[in-house]
Amino acid sequence: MKRPTGLKIFQNLISEGEVQEILAQEETANSKGQLFRLFGEFGGKKAKKPSPWMQEWGARLKREGLFSELPNQYRLCDWIGEHSSQFKWHIDNSRHGEKILVLCLSEKRAIGFRKRGKRESFELELCAGDAYMIAGAARWSWEHCILPVGEGKSGGKSFIMSYKRV
Repeated sequence: MKRPTGLKIFQNLISEGEVQEILAQEETANSKGQLFRLFGEFGGKKAKKPSPWMQEWGARLKREGLFSELPNQYRLCDWIGEHSSQFKWHIDNSRHGEKILVLCLSEKRAIGFRKRGKRESFELELCAGDAYMIAGAARWSWEHCILPVGEGKSGGKSFIMSYKRV
């Protein structure tokens, strides 16, 4: 299937060392092994205050032109083992804004995209340090899903940033 309009792919957006830095921060924050954690402003949904390292990444990606405003939403996701099968095909809630950038923190991470209501999908395989951004049609007309692949059929880890005017 053809790649969705509005899906941008950034191979090697960050280095292996930068991935390890994020993982070191993420692992200290996720001692309970949660599926995902929210930081920032989510329009009334309970979220923690973003850590300085998260805000530094948001500022860096704004400087690099990926965001026109500083992200104010940050999510850390850990789609490990059976967790990865819990998230079905979906379109992210509008509370996450117009653009969503996902930094892949695991090797062999796969994301599927399909037009709403269709079975055929576009599959995107990512390596640690790769990223993708969804906006426009890819954001609003295409569903996506974490595909359970790789060791232990894991969906892997990711760091997600977005901006939503609250």
